[in-house]
Amino acid sequence: MACLGVSDPVIQISRTLFLIGAMPFVVLGLAHAVATPTTPGQARGLSPRDPALREAMVRESVLLTRRTSLWLAWVGFNLSHSLGAILFGAVVLLIGRDQATFRAQAALFLPLAVLVSGVYLVLGIRYWFRTPIVGIMVSTVCFWVSWALFLIGG
Repeated sequence: MACLGVSDPVIQISRTLFLIGAMPFVVLGLAHAVATPTTPGQARGLSPRDPALREAMVRESVLLTRRTSLWLAWVGFNLSHSLGAILFGAVVLLIGRDQATFRAQAALFLPLAVLVSGVYLVLGIRYWFRTPIVGIMVSTVCFWVSWALFLIGG
């Protein structure tokens, strides 16, 4: 049995925090997709409260093109935003899936995770509400601490 180096437990904690940091993105991304209505008649979490506004969004186009309604652009934005959060979380989970992959990729992906989660956090604080802000803050802290431990233990 090989003797574990002093850095091995530190790297394992770093990897665990990296994986934990992925979870709010996956969960919030899935929740965002479920909360997105696909028709104006669906009342879901991200639906405008006023049914008249939903109907107005169907009738109105965006300045960029008359080929899509504000409603369709809004639904597409929400679903693609969900996909981006889920994909980011999935990439983090793949990088952290085992010790060897994490060690090989962490030097690149830990700072990237800090950057991406930090940008989401700034957007959340500026434009969103408490639940995503708290989730993203948890992720960002996990990624920062994971990166610091990786630098110490690597």
